[in-house]
Amino acid sequence: MNAEFRFTEFISLDGIDTLNHFPNLLLILLVLLLMWAGKKIFDLFTSYSIEHQMVKEDNKAITVCFVGYLTGVALILEGVLETPSRGLWRDLLDVSVWGLIGIVLLNVAGKINDRIILHRFKNIEELLNRRNISVGVAMAGSYLGSAVIIRGIIIGESLGWFYDIGLTLFYFILAQLAFFLSAFLHQIVTRYDFHKEIQENNVAAGISFGATLVSVGILLSIPLRTSYSLVVFAAWFILGSAVMAFFRFVMDHVIIPQEKLDEEIHQDQNWGIALLEGCFAITAVITLQSIFV
Repeated sequence: MNAEFRFTEFISLDGIDTLNHFPNLLLILLVLLLMWAGKKIFDLFTSYSIEHQMVKEDNKAITVCFVGYLTGVALILEGVLETPSRGLWRDLLDVSVWGLIGIVLLNVAGKINDRIILHRFKNIEELLNRRNISVGVAMAGSYLGSAVIIRGIIIGESLGWFYDIGLTLFYFILAQLAFFLSAFLHQIVTRYDFHKEIQENNVAAGISFGATLVSVGILLSIPLRTSYSLVVFAAWFILGSAVMAFFRFVMDHVIIPQEKLDEEIHQDQNWGIALLEGCFAITAVITLQSIFV
């Protein structure tokens, strides 16, 4: 490869024709419209005005929670857009229908996680009255994890509207059950009561648990993109949970051998170490995906 060839590569117009589909810009406007709709639907599922809390009350806990939710909405919409195009007008219909379905399911997931996963306290009271950022972070993680799962279901093989919607609801419920099991396993591998720590506004504990839910969401989205098999789904959950626990053990004993991970989170409330733990959990899932997919 000579210098002249490398230079021409820099100024090549190969691929520029992909930007000439100007009617597709309507999809950008539709995504923005659905993001706005996502905010309105979020308001319907809560007893407070999200805009008032973020802007007038300067409630950082609710802002963090909403950022996780809205990022989840964006992930779902990106998943719909990733499916093969069937023409502009059909794409607009698909994005509208599946975008709204995904947004509603994401709000339902927020309610489920409030009642089942973080069940020892009321999230709304923690967010509104105590402005508990740890709860906001944990809820943001639950929204992101649920969104990744919903995205994985949506971009899977289409079997027709009836089956697609039915399978989406079925695996959505199954994934929420897997979240509950993951919370149970998280309590087993940690030496502190993560519910109590989150309620006491230990941001490190919130990050640790939220990152776990995000990792589990990525993990469960992998089989849902390629298979409807319950056996495959369960196998990925079991294998992934074991590998995540092993990565956590290695991090605790090899990466930070001078201090115990649980003590850093429980006693020192070291949210930097909690981020590191989340990094290792996501790395475990990405490694599994690279090896087996």
